[in-house]
Amino acid sequence: MRISTLGDAAPHGVQLGVVYASVEGVNEHSFEECLEILTEKAEALGATSLIGLQLVQSQFQWNQRTSLLATAVRE
Repeated sequence: MRISTLGDAAPHGVQLGVVYASVEGVNEHSFEECLEILTEKAEALGATSLIGLQLVQSQFQWNQRTSLLATAVRE
């Protein structure tokens, strides 16, 4: 799975939609865990790359979460 910025998007790619993943925790493993879930969701749509990846880490005292959002693209 290729991950790139919007400016590096393939000119002939087909946008399949937005994918979202969220996991509990904000630590050294939460980003990788969240990225794995996001990649699985994108691949299920037939995507070969993700563009415009956005990371949100919420550190509220009672609900720490790591979330990722990206556009799934088939090139």
